[in-house]
Amino acid sequence: MSGRVTRAALLRHHLGFASGGAFVVALLVLVLTVLATAAPVALGRLGDATVQYRLAGLSAVERDVVADENGIPQVAPEVLFSNPSVVDDVWGGFTTEVERIRGEAAAPLPDILQPARTVAVGSPAALADEPGTAEIAVAVDPRYEDEIEIVNGRLPEPAVFVEPGAEVAGGQAFGRIEIILSADTADELEWERDATRQITGFGGIVDVVLVGVFAPVDPAGAYWQHVASVLEPNIFDDGNRPRVVTGTGFAHPASLRATSPQGASVTTTVWYPFDETAVDARDAEAVAAGLRLLTAVGHTVAETSGGTGGILSLRFTADVIGAIDAALAQERATAGVVAMIASGPIGVAAAVLILGCRLVFDRRRPALRLLAARGADTAQLRALLALDGVACGILPAFLGVGIGVVLTQLALGTVPDVAGVGLAVAVGLLPAVMLAVLAPSAADRRPRADLGGRGSRLRVIGEGAVLVLAALALTLLLIRGAGDGADLLTAATPLLLALVACVVTLRLYPLPLAAILRRSRGARDLAGYLGAVRALREPAIGLTPVLALVVGVSVAVSSGILLSTVQAGIDRSAGAQIGADIRVAGGIITRDQLAQLGALEGVAGATGISGAEPVTLDIDGERVGTSAFVVDADDLRAVQGEGPGMLPPGVSLAPASGSIPIVVSTALADEIDGRDGLRVGSVPAEVVGVLDGPAPIGARAAWLALDASAAEEALGRDPSDRTAVLRLAPGADPVAVVDAVKQVVSPTLRIDTAREITDEIEASPAVAGLRAALLAATALAALLGALAVVMTLTLAAEPRARLLTLLRTLGAPARIGRALATWEVAPAGLAALVAGTLFGALVPLVILAGVDLRSFTGSTAQPAYAVDPVILGVTLGAFVALVTLATLIALAVSRRARTSRLLRTVEEG
Repeated sequence: MSGRVTRAALLRHHLGFASGGAFVVALLVLVLTVLATAAPVALGRLGDATVQYRLAGLSAVERDVVADENGIPQVAPEVLFSNPSVVDDVWGGFTTEVERIRGEAAAPLPDILQPARTVAVGSPAALADEPGTAEIAVAVDPRYEDEIEIVNGRLPEPAVFVEPGAEVAGGQAFGRIEIILSADTADELEWERDATRQITGFGGIVDVVLVGVFAPVDPAGAYWQHVASVLEPNIFDDGNRPRVVTGTGFAHPASLRATSPQGASVTTTVWYPFDETAVDARDAEAVAAGLRLLTAVGHTVAETSGGTGGILSLRFTADVIGAIDAALAQERATAGVVAMIASGPIGVAAAVLILGCRLVFDRRRPALRLLAARGADTAQLRALLALDGVACGILPAFLGVGIGVVLTQLALGTVPDVAGVGLAVAVGLLPAVMLAVLAPSAADRRPRADLGGRGSRLRVIGEGAVLVLAALALTLLLIRGAGDGADLLTAATPLLLALVACVVTLRLYPLPLAAILRRSRGARDLAGYLGAVRALREPAIGLTPVLALVVGVSVAVSSGILLSTVQAGIDRSAGAQIGADIRVAGGIITRDQLAQLGALEGVAGATGISGAEPVTLDIDGERVGTSAFVVDADDLRAVQGEGPGMLPPGVSLAPASGSIPIVVSTALADEIDGRDGLRVGSVPAEVVGVLDGPAPIGARAAWLALDASAAEEALGRDPSDRTAVLRLAPGADPVAVVDAVKQVVSPTLRIDTAREITDEIEASPAVAGLRAALLAATALAALLGALAVVMTLTLAAEPRARLLTLLRTLGAPARIGRALATWEVAPAGLAALVAGTLFGALVPLVILAGVDLRSFTGSTAQPAYAVDPVILGVTLGAFVALVTLATLIALAVSRRARTSRLLRTVEEG
């Protein structure tokens, strides 16, 4: 009994028959849609992290929006001179106006700038019992109680002064100020609680009473960076003059008059704490623009007639603008590099997807030809292939979008935007479109590839178009740079150059094959002859796999070289910032301390660099202000060696007859512009070296360095050292040496090593993201290259198996199969490997010319092209190993064939 086969059963059979190709295409679409959905979100979050990391690395003083004004807030005379005790009577009007300024700032600043903090600090006054060695300054802050806790004593009461014009008996104080000090300040000043000390005020003697000792609630808090003098006393000791300790104490916040009992100057600092966590890459431009508007003008806070002539307006500064600009530049550079590196794998992915559609169509061709022979029209054939398009394209795309949404939500806490989802859907529609386009050719006979064909004019036109587009993209990249990767033509430069390499490879690799064929015609090696003939007449490796291999190898090579270049740039930048092995900076370093540092165990040498001395550089009659640094040339060269640091390699500042030798920064060298007639002060000078990049003296643009022997003549004095650089002895433990250095210098000085600077740069999200992107591009290119080779060999499996079966029937040995398979893929594969390697070595040069990588290395100089054999070996070796393994597996599987089936007559022309 026979039953009728339903249409649904036929469709299930159709979709299930020879479904391996469709499964591979579906898997590829799934992976690509997940990447298309998640990658833009990840790149956006990388930009946010880059901006926030750079801003978080700033000190509070560098990050916050600050106004420093001479004087005190304007207060009505009847309030100021009445010994007020209510804080709001003194500060209320001023703080209201300051908050008004914040509220009226351009969006989104009101949400990013936090409520203002204000501190007024008077000039130090000498303590009468220790004149010349101890000084005290008074500070008031309307909200200081939020930052401290009393550990001994109590909070101060309002200050009391006699009425203006009242007479004060001889020897009696005209005012009494209660203050609290930090524990360190009280110890340094040797001031006991409840002890009264005196200063000389504008109207006579003023009693200053220490009523309490406090500890900070959060010693590392941002607040204390603005008022560091309150937490830590300022100690001046250069070894030449008596040691001077200057402390600052808090008075009652209503006692604004207490900041200037001497009638001396008072500095009022107002700052808006900057919340860097509220800034992301999308609104960073708006934040910078708003800050420029805020800082461009003064802001009125009081009228002239409203008080005693205090502060009338505030002029804010925002050093954070430069950091935002630098972060945006780094974010744009990251996007530019990622776009250029990703263009290759994206192009290969499209080509491999098209190749996969060809594989699906090839497996469906016999059934489609049969249907066409029985009357099926083109629309029916397209509808049937559309089912394959839905199964291997649209359904995996929707699944990929869902997976991408879940991954981004779980890992990044957000969902993709419409553009990412739209791109993923477009990837899913591609198989259906391709199969619909191929449907009309289903009934055509398959052309015989081994017969060759006439020269294709379209091929020449296509190759010419590729060459023109590649030249145009390269020219634009070199002229205007990669920007943020938004220019598709510029971003596609590596892909276009890869296509050029493919054109050259496909044109040139038949030449050595033809020579091998001519030599093998008279030889007895059947495998060599047949292999060369088939490689020329019927190459299994066509444009798509060559493109995949060329781009894949080039991505692996260029990624390895770029990683090497960035790492070498980071190491050089860190070494240049330190100047040797260890750098000590941030305060005066006496000659005795420098000698002690040089004598430490594990230290092979130590030398000092002075602080910045203002000096006038006369350039052929044009006077330019700059900063001069004094060094001991011989000692510095011995400590620095020929590595990066203060002196360029091979340059000496040792004094010579005539002009004094100087080293200048790149910015100052640009100002000099090769002109003669240089004078430092009044002394003739000669530039013997230009330093391009960072230096141990910190971030300065224009500066010069000269030897200590010329300091007196050029600068009028030999300034104190404020930086020391140390060279470690072989085998010394850096940690132990740093611990020993801490015992010699002041604890306020900063001690850095090259390793610490390197770790700090490498911790940047931009650097980590760049590395991840390069490695991910290499992995994706390797997978696509392997997939392209497998698909191509699968398409050619039946002709190859048919030939092998015929040869075995005629008596050929079994080993000929392995030889022919090798000949089938080796020539074009080796050519692609060579071309990809050469091209990959050139891509970093193109990127270095078009993308600013300085932000990744922490240097002011573009990193130099560098190749690390280990890094390059890992990236290139992993690619070659994966593609080779996939090729061997594909060849092993494709050799399985039934002789009886393959010897049947097959229409092929």
